[in-house]
Amino acid sequence: MVQLRGRPRFPVSLSLLAALSLTFACGDSGSSDGEDSTSSDETASSGDGDGDLTTEAGTNDQGDGDGDGDGDGDPGDGDGDGDSGDGDPGDGDPGDGDGDGDSGDGDGDGDGDGDSGDGDGDEACQEFAGEVAPIPPDVMFLLDRSGSMMDVGFDINDPNKTRWQALYEAVEAVVGGGADSQIAFGAKTFSTQGFGACGVSVNPDVPIAIDNANVLLANIPGPMAVVNGGTPTVLGITNTMAYMEQYESQGGAKFIFLITDGRIGCTDDNAPDPDQAALDEAVATLEAGLMNGVTTYVVGIAPSMFGPTLMQMEAMAIAGGAPKAGLEKFYRADDADMLAQALEAVVEDSYGSSCFLDLLEPPFFPDYTKVVIGDNIYELVDDCESENGFIYTNMEYSQIEVCGAACDDLGIEQSAEVQYYCNPG
Repeated sequence: MVQLRGRPRFPVSLSLLAALSLTFACGDSGSSDGEDSTSSDETASSGDGDGDLTTEAGTNDQGDGDGDGDGDGDPGDGDGDGDSGDGDPGDGDPGDGDGDGDSGDGDGDGDGDGDSGDGDGDEACQEFAGEVAPIPPDVMFLLDRSGSMMDVGFDINDPNKTRWQALYEAVEAVVGGGADSQIAFGAKTFSTQGFGACGVSVNPDVPIAIDNANVLLANIPGPMAVVNGGTPTVLGITNTMAYMEQYESQGGAKFIFLITDGRIGCTDDNAPDPDQAALDEAVATLEAGLMNGVTTYVVGIAPSMFGPTLMQMEAMAIAGGAPKAGLEKFYRADDADMLAQALEAVVEDSYGSSCFLDLLEPPFFPDYTKVVIGDNIYELVDDCESENGFIYTNMEYSQIEVCGAACDDLGIEQSAEVQYYCNPG
């Protein structure tokens, strides 16, 4: 089995399933004796010797023994004005004895125990902690099974290994190494066996599903299989994109992994420039798919230095919306090890680019939610395309998408904290 390298192995490297702590940060504040008592018509009075404390319409005045200064504490914002008898004097700081203490900024609650209310009838938020998981992205392998995939010499450690065998082993290492528990995989080959050299079926060989490794590996040609046919790349992209666009995802991001070893085949020989016409059609399909939420990665297996192959792969990688960083925009795999590394890289990158999170509970006050990723705090934004923050993806407030720099941070940190706050009014 090809070992995945680079970042930690699956499932560890796909550890975005780590706990995303949800904290409701709101509730009662400040109580000197733990008692709750409010009365709408009471005035609190308390003496400590020769000083007087009187609250009228919520203002506490408390002397400290030789003066009658006003207390400057916040006794709460109830509106009680009745006598409290011998209740506690509130949680405010006592006056300074000079008779000019600042008045409290809340309405007295009548019993002098300093318990603050919010005065507007809003329910205090509950405290809640729990774990949430990101929504698994949906990935369709689009695998070239043309006759050239039977070429040998691709693996320097095993000169008799075919390109197809190396590709099968790379796919097996990823999906069989635990990633299928965190990513929903499917597969489609082109051309389709039984459809002729240039035929491609409408349906996938393996429909997308979570925990799908065994089914996927059993339903694509095995490592020692003899594959053949042409390279109908355009039709393969067209049919796969149609499937992905109509596929009812659980809300996660959608991806196609196009893995091919040659130039676009099965072109229209009647076109003035068959290669360019085929590329234009492929690019248009990939760009339209990207607009509809389907991103495509391109992996080139030992692409020829001659002819239009490199130019075609570059253009498709850019059009698909997931170009590789650096001068070359597709993921090059000139040998079996590079193929394994390239496939690991696109799987991890796609997972890190999946910036959707399901929430276990909708927030009481959605506008006040905050998302903490690393050292950065993000808030609700209006436009996910141009702003850094997050949006809710449905009216139930049960799912969020982090946007811009927040999505980038999530791909790096692979963990986040979602904090729930209540209306401070």
